[in-house]
Amino acid sequence: MIILSLSEIQLTNLPTPWGNEKGICYLGKTFLPISVHPNQKEAIAVCRQDLDAGMMTIVVDEGDRVSIWWHFSEDMST
Repeated sequence: MIILSLSEIQLTNLPTPWGNEKGICYLGKTFLPISVHPNQKEAIAVCRQDLDAGMMTIVVDEGDRVSIWWHFSEDMST
């Protein structure tokens, strides 16, 4: 599990099958936001459930809230 702050990520807009989406790039991977939580404890619990289900997610501490971001593969065949 990775917990990042806003200063550690690069915000980007990217085309998806659902239209243009706000995303982030981290270590060459693209992530889309999937949920927002009031604190790290709650976000970490949800992220652990995602990881157990096989999803690649990260936690971003945005100061006033904590969000979970899902790895979006630009190659939809994977």
